[in-house]
Amino acid sequence: MMKKDKPMLSVAAIIQAQGKLWDRSFAGLDPTLMGHLGPISPPDLKPDTALLNGNCGGSFSPGGGAGSATGNGGTPGSPGSYGGQMSMQTTPSTPLNSQNAANRSPYPPNHPLSGSKHLCSICGDRASGKHYGVYSCEGCKGFFKRTVRKDLTYACREDKNCIIDKRQRNRCQYCRYQKCLVCGMKREAVQEERQRGAKLPTKDDLNPTSSVRDLTIERILEAEQKSETCGDNAIPYLRVGPSSMVPPEYKGAVSHLCQMANKQLYQLIEYARRMPHFAQLQREDQVTLLRAGWNELIIASVAWRSIEYLDTERTNPDGTIDRRSIVRQPQLMCLGPNFTLHRNSAQQAGVAPIFDRILSELSVKMKRLNMDRAELGCLKAIILFNPDIRGLKCRQDVDVLREKVYACLDEHCRTEHPGDDGRFAQLLLRLPALRSISLKCLDHLFFFRLIGDKQLETFVNEMLDTPLSL
Repeated sequence: MMKKDKPMLSVAAIIQAQGKLWDRSFAGLDPTLMGHLGPISPPDLKPDTALLNGNCGGSFSPGGGAGSATGNGGTPGSPGSYGGQMSMQTTPSTPLNSQNAANRSPYPPNHPLSGSKHLCSICGDRASGKHYGVYSCEGCKGFFKRTVRKDLTYACREDKNCIIDKRQRNRCQYCRYQKCLVCGMKREAVQEERQRGAKLPTKDDLNPTSSVRDLTIERILEAEQKSETCGDNAIPYLRVGPSSMVPPEYKGAVSHLCQMANKQLYQLIEYARRMPHFAQLQREDQVTLLRAGWNELIIASVAWRSIEYLDTERTNPDGTIDRRSIVRQPQLMCLGPNFTLHRNSAQQAGVAPIFDRILSELSVKMKRLNMDRAELGCLKAIILFNPDIRGLKCRQDVDVLREKVYACLDEHCRTEHPGDDGRFAQLLLRLPALRSISLKCLDHLFFFRLIGDKQLETFVNEMLDTPLSL
């Protein structure tokens, strides 16, 4: 009898749960209020889930023979149940039973990997299709494409025989590229693809400053720092009006919170305008991106600011958290410079669950990772440049910008934390939780009727029409 796979807490499960939460979050909202939200897209699944699964799952094993996928009694191709490792010489991809694979797919139905029936020939992860002549995952496809298009060269620090599986594929680029070639990926297919998508150069294309090369961590940090010096300007978007459902005794406090959020919303639009290439996008796309991401962006900043108000945790000699040092749940949240909110106030206002989730799922995890300002800036840029938002006119341009931010963050992790191979994935894992929390916040905003009658896109257009301050 075939054993059932043991349930595992994988990144795929997190994303799948997030997708279910999405379906429930807006089920009960008044349709007339939905116009304030703008285009709502499913949870952003663009980050390279191959990287994430590679950090949390096992390795592909040739266990039952050359190219077979078995491990721990699991079914062939079952994610997260692989044992052992796959060397560079193991090249065959194993087809999955289509019906069973569909039933146990860890991905939501709208995800590009949800219907995959093959494994990546290079690393053994779930393949998203046939790319450049070989069944491969999105991670290996993108790696091969970047290598060929940029004519990159690599060097191996070992014996040119490194293990390439979904957990270790990023450790040696030389061996990974060689395995791509051994498995049959064709360089000419990448070059032909580029020629088919080529267009006549424009004036901006001939200007070196218009290249995505200037989308660097330094420029991202500069955009954040300059936007924070915009003074006390605010956008009157959230307010406690006559129809608000806030109890009378809390209207003053909630009104103060709305003022803080409106100020940060103003700074957020200033931040986006200063981001490289954002101003070159179509106006409709600029408004769409801001309208869809403002809530997540503000929550990300609040969570990071709140790190300094958390109690210090001690670690045991084996690196685990000493539970005795966790005396109580976090009590303070920093909503803005020199402005904190105590948990008692949040509880009285009926938002204690959101308060706790922001601190426990975001702030605490950020502190354990010792997340720096540059990494926060990259995560915010990934949220801003979301190509999966419905209604975008130039989706491909936004996708290129996000891919560049991914590369910036990955390079920063390798440079600043060379011994932490899983850091890049751990940072991206904060995004599903951030999306889930932001949806719950929007529920509360509509429930308490704190969103004004004037739609956000009107304020955004008004700001985009004003000259950018120096």
